Amino acid sequence: MNDEIAFREINSLEDDLLLPWLDLYETTFPPNEKVLVSHFLSLLKAKGKGQAGQEFMLAAVDRQGKLLGLACYQVMAEAGVAVLWFLATDAQARNQGLGGDFYDHIVGLAGQAGCQALLLEVEIPELCEQEEARRLAARRINFYRRHGAFVLEGVDYLQYVGWHQPPTPMYLMVHPLGSLDAAACFALARAYAGDALTQSGSLALA
Repeated sequence: MNDEIAFREINSLEDDLLLPWLDLYETTFPPNEKVLVSHFLSLLKAKGKGQAGQEFMLAAVDRQGKLLGLACYQVMAEAGVAVLWFLATDAQARNQGLGGDFYDHIVGLAGQAGCQALLLEVEIPELCEQEEARRLAARRINFYRRHGAFVLEGVDYLQYVGWHQPPTPMYLMVHPLGSLDAAACFALARAYAGDALTQSGSLALA
């Protein structure tokens, strides 16, 4: 199937993929992890005015143009990192390698942008209230590990998605795009996260 998949950017409010993209976003992520939809609309409105910015909405589509997955990532050149905010695949396209191909594509884009690392936030399994949620969180972490990312240990991290939700403790994962040790990864992550990231123990990549 993946030979027939294309990854492309949504950069206009008139893009026919926008509504399916937003529907998948709304029905995939829990409320405490979602930015407001107005954030994406404002982003596309700015792009329509020629204000490029460094945040990107990506769509995975098949040959017929059907949306099979979404991603949103941001390049933060001043911090030397890219941040993967969201990655999801349609239920009918899961367990077929699409998620891995999509993630690898974003890693490649981060490297092309000159970033030293790709950062991503993941749920802490032990903090999930339901067993199914704990299982899915652990599976998600293992997915990213298989593709080259590590959990940054020895830190406390709070995810902020906006005024509408309280901050949520999360794991911060780091995908080094070069030879980086835990201390270097922490320095890069700190340049991005500021006070939302604090060291609480011995740094390690696990």
